Amino acid sequence: MVEQFLKYIHQENLFHSSQRILLAVSGGADSMLMLHLFVNAGFPVAVAHCNFGLRGQESKEEEQFVVQYCDQHNLTCHIEHFNTLEFALQEGISIEMAARDLRYEWFNRLLDQHRYDYLATAHHQDDMIETLLINLSRGSGIKGLSGIQPKSRRIIRPMLFTNHTEITDYCHRLSIAYRTDSSNVETIYKRNLIRQQILPLLEKVNPAFRKNALKTIANLHETGQLFQQRMGEIKSAVYSEDEQGAMIHIEKLQQHTPLKTILFELIRPFGFQPEQIPDIIDSLARESGRKFLSNDYRLVKDREYLIIAPQAQKQDQLFYIEADCTKISFPIHLSIEKIERSPDFKFSLLPHVVDLDLDQLIFPLILRHWHEGEYFQPLGMKGLKKLSDFFIDEKYSIPEKENAWVLSSGNQLVWLVGKRLDDRYKITSQTKKILRLKLK
Repeated sequence: MVEQFLKYIHQENLFHSSQRILLAVSGGADSMLMLHLFVNAGFPVAVAHCNFGLRGQESKEEEQFVVQYCDQHNLTCHIEHFNTLEFALQEGISIEMAARDLRYEWFNRLLDQHRYDYLATAHHQDDMIETLLINLSRGSGIKGLSGIQPKSRRIIRPMLFTNHTEITDYCHRLSIAYRTDSSNVETIYKRNLIRQQILPLLEKVNPAFRKNALKTIANLHETGQLFQQRMGEIKSAVYSEDEQGAMIHIEKLQQHTPLKTILFELIRPFGFQPEQIPDIIDSLARESGRKFLSNDYRLVKDREYLIIAPQAQKQDQLFYIEADCTKISFPIHLSIEKIERSPDFKFSLLPHVVDLDLDQLIFPLILRHWHEGEYFQPLGMKGLKKLSDFFIDEKYSIPEKENAWVLSSGNQLVWLVGKRLDDRYKITSQTKKILRLKLK
Protein backbone atom coordinates (compact mmCIF):
# COMPACT_ATOMS: atom_id res chain seq x y z
CA MET A 1 0.00 0.00 0.00
CA VAL A 2 2.91 2.37 0.58
CA GLU A 3 3.84 2.16 -3.09
CA GLN A 4 0.23 2.76 -4.14
CA PHE A 5 0.06 5.75 -1.79
CA LEU A 6 3.21 7.38 -3.20
CA LYS A 7 2.20 6.56 -6.77
CA TYR A 8 -1.20 8.17 -6.28
CA ILE A 9 0.32 11.35 -4.85
CA HIS A 10 2.64 11.60 -7.84
CA GLN A 11 -0.06 10.65 -10.36
CA GLU A 12 -2.49 13.31 -9.12
CA ASN A 13 0.26 15.86 -8.39
CA LEU A 14 -1.18 16.39 -4.91
CA PHE A 15 1.81 18.17 -3.36
CA HIS A 16 5.58 18.50 -3.35
CA SER A 17 7.67 16.74 -0.74
CA SER A 18 8.87 20.06 0.69
CA GLN A 19 5.36 21.38 1.32
CA ARG A 20 3.79 21.32 4.79
CA ILE A 21 0.66 19.23 5.09
CA LEU A 22 -1.98 19.43 7.82
CA LEU A 23 -3.69 16.05 8.35
CA ALA A 24 -7.30 15.88 9.54
CA VAL A 25 -7.15 12.92 11.94
CA SER A 26 -10.22 11.62 13.76
CA GLY A 27 -8.55 8.53 15.20
CA GLY A 28 -10.47 6.10 12.98
CA ALA A 29 -8.86 3.52 10.71
CA ASP A 30 -8.97 5.73 7.60
CA SER A 31 -7.21 8.74 9.10
CA MET A 32 -4.79 6.71 11.23
CA LEU A 33 -3.58 4.78 8.19
CA MET A 34 -3.21 8.07 6.29
CA LEU A 35 -1.17 9.44 9.20
CA HIS A 36 0.96 6.27 9.30
CA LEU A 37 1.67 6.49 5.57
CA PHE A 38 2.65 10.18 5.73
CA VAL A 39 4.92 9.67 8.73
CA ASN A 40 6.67 6.64 7.27
CA ALA A 41 7.16 8.42 3.94
CA GLY A 42 8.95 11.22 5.80
CA PHE A 43 6.66 14.04 4.69
CA PRO A 44 6.54 17.15 6.94
CA VAL A 45 3.11 17.00 8.58
CA ALA A 46 1.05 18.27 11.51
CA VAL A 47 -2.22 16.91 12.87
CA ALA A 48 -5.61 18.55 13.46
CA HIS A 49 -8.19 16.74 15.60
CA CYS A 50 -11.78 17.85 16.23
CA ASN A 51 -13.62 16.98 19.42
CA PHE A 52 -17.28 17.58 18.58
CA GLY A 53 -18.46 16.78 22.09
CA LEU A 54 -21.14 14.39 20.86
CA ARG A 55 -20.07 11.11 22.45
CA GLY A 56 -18.91 12.05 25.94
CA GLN A 57 -16.07 9.90 27.26
CA GLU A 58 -15.57 8.24 23.89
CA SER A 59 -14.75 11.62 22.30
CA LYS A 60 -12.26 12.36 25.08
CA GLU A 61 -10.57 8.99 24.62
CA GLU A 62 -10.26 9.56 20.86
CA GLU A 63 -8.62 12.93 21.51
CA GLN A 64 -6.17 11.38 24.00
CA PHE A 65 -5.39 8.60 21.53
CA VAL A 66 -4.49 11.08 18.75
CA VAL A 67 -2.47 13.29 21.12
CA GLN A 68 -0.52 10.27 22.38
CA TYR A 69 0.37 9.17 18.84
CA CYS A 70 1.57 12.69 18.00
CA ASP A 71 3.66 12.85 21.18
CA GLN A 72 5.29 9.51 20.35
CA HIS A 73 6.18 10.69 16.84
CA ASN A 74 7.07 14.26 17.78
CA LEU A 75 4.29 15.79 15.67
CA THR A 76 2.50 19.10 16.19
CA CYS A 77 -1.08 18.36 17.19
CA HIS A 78 -3.86 20.94 17.04
CA ILE A 79 -6.97 20.19 19.10
CA GLU A 80 -10.27 22.04 19.00
CA HIS A 81 -13.44 21.46 21.01
CA PHE A 82 -16.85 22.28 19.54
CA ASN A 83 -20.33 22.55 20.99
CA THR A 84 -21.77 20.96 17.86
CA LEU A 85 -25.30 20.37 19.08
CA GLU A 86 -25.75 23.99 20.19
CA PHE A 87 -24.37 25.27 16.87
CA ALA A 88 -26.72 22.98 14.92
CA LEU A 89 -29.73 24.26 16.87
CA GLN A 90 -28.68 27.90 16.45
CA GLU A 91 -28.21 27.54 12.69
CA GLY A 92 -31.19 25.25 12.14
CA ILE A 93 -29.06 22.61 10.40
CA SER A 94 -28.33 18.91 10.91
CA ILE A 95 -25.60 17.72 13.25
CA GLU A 96 -23.73 16.35 10.23
CA MET A 97 -23.77 19.72 8.51
CA ALA A 98 -22.89 21.55 11.73
CA ALA A 99 -19.86 19.32 12.30
CA ARG A 100 -18.74 19.83 8.71
CA ASP A 101 -19.08 23.63 8.86
CA LEU A 102 -17.29 23.85 12.21
CA ARG A 103 -14.34 21.69 11.27
CA TYR A 104 -13.65 23.23 7.86
CA GLU A 105 -13.88 26.75 9.24
CA TRP A 106 -11.29 25.75 11.85
CA PHE A 107 -9.12 23.92 9.32
CA ASN A 108 -9.01 27.03 7.14
CA ARG A 109 -7.93 29.16 10.11
CA LEU A 110 -5.14 26.71 10.89
CA LEU A 111 -3.94 26.72 7.27
CA ASP A 112 -3.78 30.51 7.33
CA GLN A 113 -2.31 30.97 10.81
CA HIS A 114 0.40 28.33 10.53
CA ARG A 115 0.99 28.59 6.78
CA TYR A 116 0.36 24.98 5.96
CA ASP A 117 0.21 24.36 2.23
CA TYR A 118 -2.59 21.79 2.18
CA LEU A 119 -5.16 20.04 4.32
CA ALA A 120 -5.23 16.26 3.79
CA THR A 121 -8.41 14.35 4.55
CA ALA A 122 -8.77 10.56 4.60
CA HIS A 123 -11.66 10.26 2.14
CA HIS A 124 -11.53 6.97 0.24
CA GLN A 125 -13.42 5.25 -2.56
CA ASP A 126 -16.38 4.26 -0.39
CA ASP A 127 -16.82 7.94 0.51
CA MET A 128 -16.93 8.76 -3.20
CA ILE A 129 -19.73 6.25 -3.79
CA GLU A 130 -21.69 7.45 -0.75
CA THR A 131 -21.35 11.05 -1.94
CA LEU A 132 -22.59 10.03 -5.38
CA LEU A 133 -25.72 8.47 -3.87
CA ILE A 134 -26.36 11.41 -1.53
CA ASN A 135 -26.06 13.92 -4.37
CA LEU A 136 -28.18 11.72 -6.63
CA SER A 137 -30.93 11.78 -4.00
CA ARG A 138 -30.74 15.59 -3.92
CA GLY A 139 -31.08 15.98 -7.67
CA SER A 140 -27.52 17.16 -8.17
CA GLY A 141 -25.95 18.25 -11.45
CA ILE A 142 -22.94 16.73 -13.14
CA LYS A 143 -20.49 18.33 -10.71
CA GLY A 144 -22.18 16.75 -7.70
CA LEU A 145 -22.25 13.37 -9.42
CA SER A 146 -18.58 13.51 -10.37
CA GLY A 147 -17.53 12.42 -6.91
CA ILE A 148 -14.93 13.73 -4.50
CA GLN A 149 -11.90 15.06 -6.35
CA PRO A 150 -8.28 14.20 -5.38
CA LYS A 151 -7.41 17.89 -5.13
CA SER A 152 -9.65 20.88 -4.57
CA ARG A 153 -8.02 24.22 -3.81
CA ARG A 154 -6.23 23.69 -0.49
CA ILE A 155 -7.67 20.24 0.21
CA ILE A 156 -6.01 17.02 -0.93
CA ARG A 157 -7.40 13.50 -0.59
CA PRO A 158 -4.49 11.07 -0.88
CA MET A 159 -6.51 7.97 0.14
CA LEU A 160 -8.89 7.88 -2.83
CA PHE A 161 -6.89 5.06 -4.38
CA THR A 162 -8.26 2.58 -1.81
CA ASN A 163 -11.42 1.62 0.08
CA HIS A 164 -12.41 1.05 3.69
CA THR A 165 -12.09 -2.75 3.59
CA GLU A 166 -8.52 -2.56 2.28
CA ILE A 167 -7.73 0.11 4.87
CA THR A 168 -8.90 -1.95 7.85
CA ASP A 169 -7.21 -5.10 6.50
CA TYR A 170 -3.91 -3.25 6.16
CA CYS A 171 -4.25 -1.77 9.66
CA HIS A 172 -4.77 -5.26 11.10
CA ARG A 173 -1.82 -6.73 9.20
CA LEU A 174 0.54 -3.98 10.36
CA SER A 175 -1.01 -3.65 13.83
CA ILE A 176 -1.84 0.03 13.25
CA ALA A 177 -4.01 1.06 16.18
CA TYR A 178 -7.21 3.04 15.63
CA ARG A 179 -10.45 3.89 17.39
CA THR A 180 -13.93 2.84 16.30
CA ASP A 181 -16.60 5.53 16.33
CA SER A 182 -19.73 4.04 17.91
CA SER A 183 -21.94 6.54 16.02
CA ASN A 184 -20.96 4.88 12.73
CA VAL A 185 -23.68 2.28 13.26
CA GLU A 186 -26.42 4.88 13.93
CA THR A 187 -28.60 5.13 10.82
CA ILE A 188 -29.98 8.56 11.81
CA TYR A 189 -27.03 9.92 9.83
CA LYS A 190 -27.37 9.84 6.03
CA ARG A 191 -23.96 8.35 5.32
CA ASN A 192 -24.43 5.61 7.86
CA LEU A 193 -27.85 4.75 6.41
CA ILE A 194 -26.32 4.46 2.94
CA ARG A 195 -23.31 2.53 4.24
CA GLN A 196 -25.23 0.11 6.46
CA GLN A 197 -28.40 -0.51 4.47
CA ILE A 198 -28.54 0.95 0.94
CA LEU A 199 -25.14 -0.14 -0.39
CA PRO A 200 -25.58 -3.78 0.71
CA LEU A 201 -28.95 -3.84 -1.09
CA LEU A 202 -27.42 -2.42 -4.28
CA GLU A 203 -24.68 -5.04 -4.10
CA LYS A 204 -27.39 -7.71 -3.95
CA VAL A 205 -28.81 -6.32 -7.17
CA ASN A 206 -25.34 -6.25 -8.71
CA PRO A 207 -22.30 -7.61 -6.83
CA ALA A 208 -20.08 -5.37 -8.96
CA PHE A 209 -21.99 -2.22 -7.93
CA ARG A 210 -19.07 -0.51 -6.15
CA LYS A 211 -16.67 -1.17 -9.00
CA ASN A 212 -19.18 0.05 -11.57
CA ALA A 213 -20.06 3.11 -9.48
CA LEU A 214 -16.39 4.15 -9.45
CA LYS A 215 -16.28 3.76 -13.24
CA THR A 216 -19.39 5.94 -13.49
CA ILE A 217 -17.81 8.58 -11.28
CA ALA A 218 -14.67 8.61 -13.45
CA ASN A 219 -16.78 8.91 -16.61
CA LEU A 220 -18.84 11.72 -15.14
CA HIS A 221 -15.69 13.53 -14.06
CA GLU A 222 -14.37 13.49 -17.62
CA THR A 223 -17.76 14.55 -18.96
CA GLY A 224 -17.73 17.35 -16.41
CA GLN A 225 -14.38 18.56 -17.73
CA LEU A 226 -15.84 18.80 -21.24
CA PHE A 227 -18.89 20.57 -19.85
CA GLN A 228 -16.78 23.14 -18.01
CA GLN A 229 -14.73 23.76 -21.14
CA ARG A 230 -17.90 24.46 -23.12
CA MET A 231 -19.31 26.61 -20.31
CA GLY A 232 -16.15 28.68 -20.41
CA GLU A 233 -16.73 29.38 -24.10
CA ILE A 234 -20.36 30.32 -23.51
CA LYS A 235 -19.50 32.51 -20.53
CA SER A 236 -16.96 34.48 -22.54
CA ALA A 237 -19.69 35.19 -25.11
CA VAL A 238 -22.58 36.20 -22.82
CA TYR A 239 -21.07 37.28 -19.50
CA SER A 240 -19.26 40.46 -18.49
CA GLU A 241 -18.62 42.58 -15.42
CA ASP A 242 -18.56 46.34 -14.88
CA GLU A 243 -19.20 48.81 -12.06
CA GLN A 244 -22.84 47.68 -11.90
CA GLY A 245 -21.89 44.07 -11.23
CA ALA A 246 -22.08 40.90 -13.29
CA MET A 247 -24.04 41.17 -16.54
CA ILE A 248 -25.52 38.42 -18.73
CA HIS A 249 -26.56 39.51 -22.23
CA ILE A 250 -30.10 38.20 -22.62
CA GLU A 251 -30.24 37.91 -26.42
CA LYS A 252 -26.89 36.15 -26.61
CA LEU A 253 -27.83 33.85 -23.72
CA GLN A 254 -31.00 32.75 -25.51
CA GLN A 255 -28.96 31.60 -28.50
CA HIS A 256 -27.55 28.71 -26.44
CA THR A 257 -29.12 25.48 -25.28
CA PRO A 258 -29.90 23.93 -22.88
CA LEU A 259 -30.84 27.35 -21.49
CA LYS A 260 -31.83 26.14 -18.03
CA THR A 261 -28.51 24.41 -17.36
CA ILE A 262 -26.39 27.21 -18.84
CA LEU A 263 -28.17 29.93 -16.87
CA PHE A 264 -27.85 28.03 -13.61
CA GLU A 265 -24.11 27.52 -14.12
CA LEU A 266 -23.69 31.25 -14.75
CA ILE A 267 -25.54 32.38 -11.63
CA ARG A 268 -24.77 29.50 -9.27
CA PRO A 269 -21.60 31.19 -7.91
CA PHE A 270 -23.82 33.98 -6.58
CA GLY A 271 -25.89 31.59 -4.45
CA PHE A 272 -28.98 31.26 -6.64
CA GLN A 273 -30.84 27.96 -6.48
CA PRO A 274 -32.05 25.63 -9.28
CA GLU A 275 -35.67 26.21 -8.24
CA GLN A 276 -35.37 29.88 -9.25
CA ILE A 277 -34.27 29.19 -12.83
CA PRO A 278 -37.74 28.65 -14.43
CA ASP A 279 -39.02 31.98 -13.08
CA ILE A 280 -35.88 33.81 -14.23
CA ILE A 281 -36.21 32.29 -17.72
CA ASP A 282 -39.90 33.30 -17.77
CA SER A 283 -38.87 36.90 -16.99
CA LEU A 284 -36.62 37.12 -20.06
CA ALA A 285 -39.56 37.84 -22.36
CA ARG A 286 -41.28 40.20 -19.93
CA GLU A 287 -40.91 43.82 -18.91
CA SER A 288 -37.80 45.07 -17.12
CA GLY A 289 -37.64 45.26 -13.36
CA ARG A 290 -38.25 41.74 -12.10
CA LYS A 291 -35.93 40.88 -9.23
CA PHE A 292 -34.65 37.61 -7.79
CA LEU A 293 -32.70 37.25 -4.57
CA SER A 294 -30.09 34.89 -3.17
CA ASN A 295 -28.72 35.29 0.34
CA ASP A 296 -26.24 38.00 -0.67
CA TYR A 297 -27.05 38.97 -4.25
CA ARG A 298 -29.88 40.33 -6.32
CA LEU A 299 -30.54 39.51 -9.97
CA VAL A 300 -32.47 42.12 -11.95
CA LYS A 301 -33.97 41.60 -15.38
CA ASP A 302 -33.12 44.82 -17.24
CA ARG A 303 -33.64 45.73 -20.91
CA GLU A 304 -30.73 43.88 -22.46
CA TYR A 305 -29.08 42.24 -19.48
CA LEU A 306 -29.58 40.19 -16.37
CA ILE A 307 -27.65 42.24 -13.83
CA ILE A 308 -26.30 40.59 -10.68
CA ALA A 309 -25.06 42.78 -7.84
CA PRO A 310 -24.79 42.65 -4.05
CA GLN A 311 -28.12 43.37 -2.42
CA ALA A 312 -28.62 47.10 -1.97
CA GLN A 313 -27.96 48.57 1.43
CA LYS A 314 -30.38 50.89 3.18
CA GLN A 315 -30.38 54.17 1.28
CA ASP A 316 -31.59 56.66 3.88
CA GLN A 317 -28.20 57.94 5.07
CA LEU A 318 -27.26 61.60 4.73
CA PHE A 319 -23.69 62.82 4.32
CA TYR A 320 -22.97 66.48 5.06
CA ILE A 321 -20.37 68.62 3.28
CA GLU A 322 -19.39 71.70 5.27
CA ALA A 323 -18.21 74.95 3.71
CA ASP A 324 -14.55 74.34 4.62
CA CYS A 325 -14.46 70.72 3.37
CA THR A 326 -11.88 69.99 0.65
CA LYS A 327 -12.62 66.34 -0.03
CA ILE A 328 -14.68 63.34 1.00
CA SER A 329 -13.81 59.67 0.51
CA PHE A 330 -17.04 58.02 1.64
CA PRO A 331 -19.57 57.03 0.38
CA ILE A 332 -18.06 58.39 -2.86
CA HIS A 333 -14.79 60.17 -3.62
CA LEU A 334 -15.16 63.91 -4.21
CA SER A 335 -12.51 66.61 -4.32
CA ILE A 336 -13.84 70.09 -3.48
CA GLU A 337 -12.21 73.35 -4.54
CA LYS A 338 -13.20 77.02 -4.18
CA ILE A 339 -12.22 79.20 -7.13
CA GLU A 340 -12.33 82.98 -7.56
CA ARG A 341 -13.96 83.81 -10.89
CA SER A 342 -11.44 85.23 -13.39
CA PRO A 343 -12.07 86.64 -16.90
CA ASP A 344 -10.46 83.63 -18.55
CA PHE A 345 -12.25 81.00 -16.42
CA LYS A 346 -13.78 78.14 -18.38
CA PHE A 347 -16.27 75.84 -16.71
CA SER A 348 -15.90 72.09 -17.12
CA LEU A 349 -17.84 70.15 -19.72
CA LEU A 350 -16.98 66.78 -18.16
CA PRO A 351 -19.86 64.90 -16.46
CA HIS A 352 -17.72 63.95 -13.44
CA VAL A 353 -16.73 67.58 -12.79
CA VAL A 354 -19.27 70.26 -11.88
CA ASP A 355 -18.81 74.02 -11.31
CA LEU A 356 -21.39 75.63 -9.05
CA ASP A 357 -22.21 79.21 -8.21
CA LEU A 358 -20.94 79.28 -4.65
CA ASP A 359 -23.12 82.22 -3.58
CA GLN A 360 -26.28 80.25 -4.48
CA LEU A 361 -25.43 77.37 -2.13
CA ILE A 362 -26.59 76.78 1.41
CA PHE A 363 -24.17 74.83 3.62
CA PRO A 364 -23.87 72.18 4.67
CA LEU A 365 -24.52 70.54 1.32
CA ILE A 366 -26.18 67.14 1.61
CA LEU A 367 -25.08 64.04 -0.29
CA ARG A 368 -27.76 61.35 -0.37
CA HIS A 369 -29.64 58.87 -2.52
CA TRP A 370 -32.48 60.25 -4.63
CA HIS A 371 -36.12 60.03 -3.56
CA GLU A 372 -39.10 58.88 -5.57
CA GLY A 373 -41.13 61.87 -6.80
CA GLU A 374 -38.17 64.23 -6.64
CA TYR A 375 -37.72 66.96 -9.27
CA PHE A 376 -34.78 68.94 -10.62
CA GLN A 377 -34.07 71.29 -13.55
CA PRO A 378 -31.54 69.57 -15.82
CA LEU A 379 -28.91 71.92 -17.22
CA GLY A 380 -30.21 73.55 -20.41
CA MET A 381 -33.89 73.00 -19.62
CA LYS A 382 -36.38 75.71 -18.57
CA GLY A 383 -38.78 73.57 -16.58
CA LEU A 384 -38.56 70.96 -13.85
CA LYS A 385 -38.33 67.26 -14.60
CA LYS A 386 -38.95 64.23 -12.44
CA LEU A 387 -35.75 62.38 -11.65
CA SER A 388 -37.50 59.09 -12.40
CA ASP A 389 -38.42 60.38 -15.87
CA PHE A 390 -34.87 61.58 -16.42
CA PHE A 391 -33.61 58.09 -15.58
CA ILE A 392 -35.97 56.58 -18.15
CA ASP A 393 -34.88 59.04 -20.83
CA GLU A 394 -31.23 58.35 -20.10
CA LYS A 395 -31.88 54.57 -20.10
CA TYR A 396 -30.62 54.02 -16.56
CA SER A 397 -30.60 50.38 -15.49
CA ILE A 398 -32.31 49.47 -12.23
CA PRO A 399 -29.01 49.13 -10.31
CA GLU A 400 -27.85 52.49 -11.73
CA LYS A 401 -31.04 54.13 -10.48
CA GLU A 402 -30.78 52.56 -7.06
CA ASN A 403 -27.13 53.58 -6.70
CA ALA A 404 -27.56 57.14 -7.98
CA TRP A 405 -26.33 59.90 -5.65
CA VAL A 406 -27.61 63.47 -5.56
CA LEU A 407 -26.18 66.61 -3.98
CA SER A 408 -28.69 69.01 -2.52
CA SER A 409 -28.57 72.52 -1.10
CA GLY A 410 -31.33 72.94 1.45
CA ASN A 411 -34.36 71.30 -0.13
CA GLN A 412 -33.22 71.74 -3.72
CA LEU A 413 -31.28 69.24 -5.79
CA VAL A 414 -28.01 70.72 -7.10
CA TRP A 415 -26.34 67.87 -8.96
CA LEU A 416 -27.22 64.38 -10.07
CA VAL A 417 -23.71 63.23 -9.24
CA GLY A 418 -21.59 62.37 -12.23
CA LYS A 419 -24.44 63.00 -14.68
CA ARG A 420 -26.25 66.36 -14.79
CA LEU A 421 -26.11 69.74 -13.04
CA ASP A 422 -29.26 71.56 -11.99
CA ASP A 423 -29.61 74.63 -14.23
CA ARG A 424 -30.35 76.91 -11.25
CA TYR A 425 -26.82 76.48 -9.88
CA LYS A 426 -24.83 76.91 -13.10
CA ILE A 427 -22.13 79.50 -13.62
CA THR A 428 -23.50 82.79 -15.00
CA SER A 429 -22.02 86.19 -15.88
CA GLN A 430 -22.91 87.29 -12.36
CA THR A 431 -20.98 84.47 -10.66
CA LYS A 432 -18.03 85.66 -8.58
CA LYS A 433 -17.10 82.54 -6.59
CA ILE A 434 -17.13 78.97 -7.84
CA LEU A 435 -17.31 75.65 -6.04
CA ARG A 436 -15.76 72.91 -8.17
CA LEU A 437 -16.61 69.30 -7.34
CA LYS A 438 -14.73 66.49 -9.00
CA LEU A 439 -15.92 62.88 -8.78
CA LYS A 440 -13.07 60.38 -8.73
